[in-house]
Amino acid sequence: MTGPTLKIPSDGDRGRGDYAAYHALWHLKAIGVLADLQDFASDGWDAAAARLGPQVRRTRVALIDVSVAAGHPNLKDAVDTDLAIDFFAARLGIPATPDAVAARVAGHGDALPADLPATVGPLWAELTTHLGGGAADPHASVVQPATSPSFSAHGTAMAGLIGARPVAPDAIDVAPVRLFDPASGTFSDLPAGTPTAFAYAGVDPFCEIVPISTNFDPEPEQLILSLLYAALIGADVIVLARDFPSPDSLAPGVAPTAEALGRALRVGLTEEEMTLWSALKDLTLALSRRVPIVCAAGNGALDGVLFPGALAAPDNGIIAVGARAATGQPAAYTPVGPGITVQAPSGDGERLDRDLQRLDTQSGRFNPQDQSAAYTAGLGNYGDPAFAGVPAAGTHAPQDLVSTDVPGRAGYNSSPHAQVFGRDGAVLDYRSAFCRFSGTSGATALTAGLLSLAISAGRIAPGAADFGVTAKAALRGSGAGTAAPLIHWSHFPPPPPEETP
Repeated sequence: MTGPTLKIPSDGDRGRGDYAAYHALWHLKAIGVLADLQDFASDGWDAAAARLGPQVRRTRVALIDVSVAAGHPNLKDAVDTDLAIDFFAARLGIPATPDAVAARVAGHGDALPADLPATVGPLWAELTTHLGGGAADPHASVVQPATSPSFSAHGTAMAGLIGARPVAPDAIDVAPVRLFDPASGTFSDLPAGTPTAFAYAGVDPFCEIVPISTNFDPEPEQLILSLLYAALIGADVIVLARDFPSPDSLAPGVAPTAEALGRALRVGLTEEEMTLWSALKDLTLALSRRVPIVCAAGNGALDGVLFPGALAAPDNGIIAVGARAATGQPAAYTPVGPGITVQAPSGDGERLDRDLQRLDTQSGRFNPQDQSAAYTAGLGNYGDPAFAGVPAAGTHAPQDLVSTDVPGRAGYNSSPHAQVFGRDGAVLDYRSAFCRFSGTSGATALTAGLLSLAISAGRIAPGAADFGVTAKAALRGSGAGTAAPLIHWSHFPPPPPEETP
């Protein structure tokens, strides 16, 4: 007797693997900085350009991250290499320009600012004494900063979104570029005489970015020193696109003692470590009241927000940033809920669980028969010619952010060439200078850049004891009515015109 024949459905049509083009600076229009992506009209840029001059210091953004490829054509005028410092290579930091940092320390004295917690006083004293030595510091001659491009991809992408400068065609020599058509699989040369520029811009191309470099998994003391340095140099905005894995944040509800938390986390904790974690929390809260601290909420699609973003409250300047896709809806990976201070544009992600089904149907890996009809019924790709209607929960957005990258093999968009700069700085591999970037890190960079632009344009003024709190309120639009979670330039209304006598 012959059994029933097993019928296996055909493999089906997979995703095509090609996408409709999108503008590399789409996010600047989404947050209202650019009114038009054709002529680059910008009220914010115009206001900043008119206001800034020899008597007005540029907005200072402290980027606590891995290092930055400061020689990138779009970043070389944006990064303040005089104040850059590396806490990766040495405990108390190796400044890129010891004399410049020593002069800054000399101008501020050794006394801990009164608004910072006394628990960090000893570290403040150590840091200022160490940095005040300038070129005479023996560490400066024997320890070199660990700022190899191999460690700089994340920091470089963050810096580009915050404050990259566009570079005109006549300011840089770019090797001939060939265009690839994914539909036909063929290359074509640009027409002769076509200008090739690094026409990329961050949200605030008038600011100065100070890289404060740390390792990938910093201990609390290194983070305390990084924040103290940001305070020492007078940062107007502090950026933290990472989490602090403090024991009490990893084990909520457990008694805040070394013994209890160590038992809950199954690690050994000392009282000294607990003291440092507590001091870090106190410092972050205190410093945020005078300087906004912009933090990534995390990419785990969790209900909660990562620490220190989880500390965000109305009485402090900690800003927990979530991500929104180009569709305008929360990205698949972002936390949502009341713990999020604001949401900013970023790339989307794929997700398939009981709460959300969002897959990239254009990907060559996508096969509708890999999943049941219940999972694939509402899927679609935003911007695809076949897409129609209002984006639904299952609509995936392939539009990532585009940012600056470490040129060469060490970046996210790795080059096959070890050397991408030729004679006289000529760029031999144009594409290697840029990359796709996303996550709540990218959203955090855009949020920090918008705050910086508001300062540069004179819409908000740093210096007050509660500036971090008022800056956060302005970012959310609370000054113009109901607070809005999506950042936008219109939340910073221009100051009223001065009355003429």
